[in-house]
Amino acid sequence: MKRLLLSAILPLLYLFLLFPALPARIAVAETTSSYACVLGDETYFYSDKTERKGLFTLPKSYFVKVLEVASDFCKVEYGDNAADSQTLTGYCKTAELTFVDYTPTKPYLYKTFEVTYTIDGATGAPFLTQITKSCTYYGDYKIGSETYCYVLQDGAFGYLPRPDAFSYPENGEYYERLQDQTTSAPSGENKESAKSSSSPVQTTILILLCLLVPLLAAILLRSPRRQPYDPEE
Repeated sequence: MKRLLLSAILPLLYLFLLFPALPARIAVAETTSSYACVLGDETYFYSDKTERKGLFTLPKSYFVKVLEVASDFCKVEYGDNAADSQTLTGYCKTAELTFVDYTPTKPYLYKTFEVTYTIDGATGAPFLTQITKSCTYYGDYKIGSETYCYVLQDGAFGYLPRPDAFSYPENGEYYERLQDQTTSAPSGENKESAKSSSSPVQTTILILLCLLVPLLAAILLRSPRRQPYDPEE
């Protein structure tokens, strides 16, 4: 009987020690980030869930907004709806995204450049021979040794040769936040939320222990009964 009670209580003690850390693991597994950072040089933005329709490579260090998560592809948004930019909806490979649990301050790159078109003015008439257009940059697309830019120009998307001096600033928000998380200690609010999330489980186990421990102590400390007769007599 004693062995049976001990075998029942020891697993409960083990669960009591295990459960305080368990809610944190479950929270991480169930958290769905609304944004993901692009940390690779070849993370393509696809028009559908196939690798055959890659439109461009996303700017490194910037983010996409995650709409749906799957094991192979995520449905994402990139870019803002503004006067000279539009939001694109497409897909990225899930393995090539780094998910975050915050909303970035500046998730998308906003970069424009101008392109000049030359018109043949051989007639000598007083007409324009050049016209300059502004383009909004979205990403690169490489064909062999040539690199093209996927741009928005006059409300239409297309490709243009990448200008020789074209560059854009990197977004350092991901690494800055990562450094802050590794150097800062957990706040008191986070500690209290962790305690409150695990308190129902701990309370249940404590109640069971309070019921079983006195019973076990009573059995262990109870004096042995005298036998009704002496077997040697």
